[in-house]
Amino acid sequence: MKLPSHRYHWILTEDGSRTLHSELFGEACHSTTGAKTETLLHYLEGCRVKERLGDYPQFQILEVGFGLGIGFLTTLETLGMEHPWHFISMEIDPDLVKWFIEEYQHLPIIKNAKWSSEKIVHAKFENVELTILIGDARKELAPFLENSSYRFHAIFQDAFSPKRNPHLWTVEWFSLLKRFSHDDCILSTYSASSSIRKSLLQSGWTVKKGHKFGPKRSSTRAMLKGESDQEILSHLERSPVKPLYDEGIEEFITNQKKS
Repeated sequence: MKLPSHRYHWILTEDGSRTLHSELFGEACHSTTGAKTETLLHYLEGCRVKERLGDYPQFQILEVGFGLGIGFLTTLETLGMEHPWHFISMEIDPDLVKWFIEEYQHLPIIKNAKWSSEKIVHAKFENVELTILIGDARKELAPFLENSSYRFHAIFQDAFSPKRNPHLWTVEWFSLLKRFSHDDCILSTYSASSSIRKSLLQSGWTVKKGHKFGPKRSSTRAMLKGESDQEILSHLERSPVKPLYDEGIEEFITNQKKS
């Protein structure tokens, strides 16, 4: 399988699936413990997608970080096409999107993929829709959603780590996601950072402990209803770290390098 570009190299993860290491971000796109297993555990199970699929006329999923398309492919394999669902994802690197479309032409939905503009790819087959927004998520997502009726039922927060890509982990970012989320939305992420959990709380999400995976002791689930885990709240009260705001990103990066 060829590489999307010279800026990446392949990594074989422990469950047999492959991911990419990004030279730009200096980080792998998935956990080396298992790219596909991580997707199933943190996102499909973490957001309880299969159990909630039939609760809405069309189940709407937002993925933060398309990468190799493992999130979409694993969701397609898990949910099938019987009930309507729409998978919207964001990717900063157009080379990855072009590679994905070329590599998976054998799938009917990908064979039908069309570039509606330089920044949007859309595909539909039977009850499933796929939309990929290309470019800086902080610039592209809000204008796209403002002109739509989308309200997300699940959010796969799978951006590169806060240390590498802090702009997609701030209070302002989580506030934007909240604005376009259904009341019953579940956001799931691999991060268990105290700063990120405080950012979620500050933007109006409740926070719960998620599954352990690989070397990480836990992950995070966030919702717009219910109460946060008291254990997490108690820990955050003792933690000196602060929520991450856009204006504090440079200080955050400096502190991360020191830690």
